[in-house]
Amino acid sequence: MNYDSFSHGQIKSKIWLCQVLEKYLPAEPNVTILGCWYNVLSFMLLTRNPDKYVSLTGIDIDSTVIDIADKINDAFVVDGALVKNKLGDANAYDYSDSNLIINCSPEHMFSQKWFDNIPVGSVVCIQSSNVTDPNYPWLITNPSPTIESFKSKYMLTKTHFLGTLPIRYKNGQGYDRFMLIGIK
Repeated sequence: MNYDSFSHGQIKSKIWLCQVLEKYLPAEPNVTILGCWYNVLSFMLLTRNPDKYVSLTGIDIDSTVIDIADKINDAFVVDGALVKNKLGDANAYDYSDSNLIINCSPEHMFSQKWFDNIPVGSVVCIQSSNVTDPNYPWLITNPSPTIESFKSKYMLTKTHFLGTLPIRYKNGQGYDRFMLIGIK
């Protein structure tokens, strides 16, 4: 298991997402989380508001993360099957059963076909960062060096929120996390 999924920047970004996204949830949210990794986000969303969601489906292309994602979300899988974690390619996924699509890792995806496949009228929440390093551990393949370049990749019919969260460390290092929420 890669414990970076619980790093300061990862958790701070997901708390920010939870706090802001809760204001814009569609009625009876059926959520799909792309590139879910260990699906810590489903755990956080349901811990904060266990009765707000109809379902949360995590999709990841890495087969090694699905069992761990199930274990992290065990209470929500066993008690009500609110969370399902699936092996799959976000670029080929059928979003017709979802009314909220979240992607916190578009900078790691080679294509934006996943966005093109989202039905018009869906609520979307996308996070990325200004990191552009293609080397390990960042592995950025689709960089957004500025919030303007980030926003221009994802054309929405209505923008509810566009913002930046500075992630800074005592050594002066850090990066900016971007988030866009709206209607496709």
